[in-house]
Amino acid sequence: MIQRSYSLPSCTLLIDGIITGSDVMSILTSFSCRFSHHAEPVVGGLELLNALVKVVGAYAQALKSNTLVAIPEKQVRLEPEGKHLHLLSVLLNEADAHNPKQLQIKLNTIQLFDLMESLDRLCCDPTTLPDLKLVTQISDYRSQSQLNSQAVPAIAGVVSLAIAATVLYFIPTPKPETKPTPTVPVQTKPLPKKSTSPTISPSPSDSTESSPSPSSSPN
Repeated sequence: MIQRSYSLPSCTLLIDGIITGSDVMSILTSFSCRFSHHAEPVVGGLELLNALVKVVGAYAQALKSNTLVAIPEKQVRLEPEGKHLHLLSVLLNEADAHNPKQLQIKLNTIQLFDLMESLDRLCCDPTTLPDLKLVTQISDYRSQSQLNSQAVPAIAGVVSLAIAATVLYFIPTPKPETKPTPTVPVQTKPLPKKSTSPTISPSPSDSTESSPSPSSSPN
């Protein structure tokens, strides 16, 4: 029996197993994941560890695309809680139908990143459970898991929205057409007609003055 430890400031992952050869732990007997802010650890076997790796890995990929969706996988579920918290739900004692236990742990962003980092170190360690695969893309999570029917539309909708937003980003914004300014007809005033100087006819008084007065006859 041997134990491997992957410790972060707010999270410690302990792996207990058996070395079969070449200093490689290929058989898991149990694991525990302890958080500094939560008294009860997550404890289980290989099936629970696989589900935890898949859920946390897929959730991390969703966060990279600025998307918050619920990621379920068998006994484990990780979902956003409010704006800066994440709710990790783990079903313990699943084999005991009479005594099931739901463990819920609220994680802030730093605690979530510590959990991601501890699982990442485990999956990248060639001497511990080499068959454990890290989820690096949402498509990996789909191929490795039978998704809950509510998770697939949420992820697919996010991808479609991101593609549509990218396409719209590169379409140039049409410029408004400028309407031609209507030309106002200019009214030209007609030139004044050339006036002819009026003919002055002699007044009756003038003709009377010019005619000689008749001479008076002698008495």
